[in-house]
Amino acid sequence: MSTTTATEQIPSSRTEADPARVARGTPLSHRAGVPVYVWGQAPLYLRTKTQLVADRLNVTEAQEAAPLAYVRTRDYGDVPLHDPAAAEKMRPLPSATKAKMLARRTCSECGKVRKVILRGPCSPCRERAEIERQRLLARTCAGCSTVRERPYPKKHRRCAGCRQEQLEKKRARVEAWLIAVTVCAGDGCTKRRGSKKAARAYLKEHAWLLRPERTDLPDPMWWPGWSRWCPPCKKAYDAEQERRQAENQARYEREEKERREAAAREAEERCRWAAAALADPDVLVLDTETTGLGDDARIVELAVLNSRGEVLLDSLLDPGVPVPDDAAAIHGITTEELAGAPTFSAVLGQLTELLDGRRCLIYNQWYDVARLRHELTLHYLDRAAREAAEETGSADTLPEDVREQALSRAREQAAAWLGGMTFEDVMIPFSDWVGDWSDYHGNNRWQPLNGGHRAAGDCRAVLDCLRSMGRDYMDEYVPAAAVTGGSSEGTN
Repeated sequence: MSTTTATEQIPSSRTEADPARVARGTPLSHRAGVPVYVWGQAPLYLRTKTQLVADRLNVTEAQEAAPLAYVRTRDYGDVPLHDPAAAEKMRPLPSATKAKMLARRTCSECGKVRKVILRGPCSPCRERAEIERQRLLARTCAGCSTVRERPYPKKHRRCAGCRQEQLEKKRARVEAWLIAVTVCAGDGCTKRRGSKKAARAYLKEHAWLLRPERTDLPDPMWWPGWSRWCPPCKKAYDAEQERRQAENQARYEREEKERREAAAREAEERCRWAAAALADPDVLVLDTETTGLGDDARIVELAVLNSRGEVLLDSLLDPGVPVPDDAAAIHGITTEELAGAPTFSAVLGQLTELLDGRRCLIYNQWYDVARLRHELTLHYLDRAAREAAEETGSADTLPEDVREQALSRAREQAAAWLGGMTFEDVMIPFSDWVGDWSDYHGNNRWQPLNGGHRAAGDCRAVLDCLRSMGRDYMDEYVPAAAVTGGSSEGTN
């Protein structure tokens, strides 16, 4: 990046150094032994890589690795300098490449070659085109688009006919507005409430209101100093507004009262539902512990209790897969603990007999029912696969279409089993009873069960939730009060 070209070479007969090869100032510092100069202080014969490329020279690898000096710049840091005598000459560009480069700098309109690459017409051509467009626009009527030789008046840019039509529309708008601001707006009232002279003076002061692009004038009721009604009509209007406001207020209070009453009825129904569930001897509570939260999680513990807290089923289940450490850290059930435990298929008969024809309450019903669906699908899939293997005659391998048929059949059987049961969720009613509202979710927050993360303990925690919800209505359900009171010590 030196600023001047090299001076003429000194004849060999002279002994003094060539001024172009002598630095014009002292270095600022050194980089790996190479001096770093301020701009304009390096030897004049040295060139940057960009300057060498402009002179059709390429920097060699040796020059790239060992520059002779650096020049310090503000934007690019220390820029290396090289000797042009040691650089390689660039090969001349092919004619086709030169033609392409020339075509990219040639204007498509005037055909002149510019210094920069063009994307469309050059700047002078674009300016001329814009001037021509403005001239054509000035000679085109804004109303009927008629083009003439001379420009139309700049004020309205319309021909005589269109200008006349514009003025007539303007006069009609002004007259309509004058009537609106000088005649009472009350129904059937024709009283004058202002002079047209004052209204015209107002329009004259606010000339922007009469611009051609405006289709109508603003409502005068919002303008200072103007009234929409005469005093009697204004009084009647205010009375009508007060009446409507009173009606709206009464309707709001009535709707708010109905909403509160509906919310109170729903809260009472939830509490009565909990008390009735505790009183019903056919009500069961079910809970599971699993290997995780995914869609393929397996059940490792299953418990079913009745409404009195008596344990009807409480068993560990061998899922056939290891229990992950994160799941075991929550419920404390390890893979070693499940050795020798029955499988889900082994307890399915007992579970079916317990749930058949009875109401089953679950805390977070959707999760536990999904785990039951998965276990049932695997159970029926094993049976369907055995049947398909017997049909195909090979128990080792099954065709892919046969596997798909077996899986579809297993899913249908699992859905049929679940469809024959009656499941009810406790988490949503209990969360609504607690009433911990969340603006983020738009509903009440789900409450933790706090049952110890074991199946039987969680079932007892569900019964505690029901007792909390239905305690105010226990007296109306005498069997529930009696049974609950007699068995509370054995269920906690």
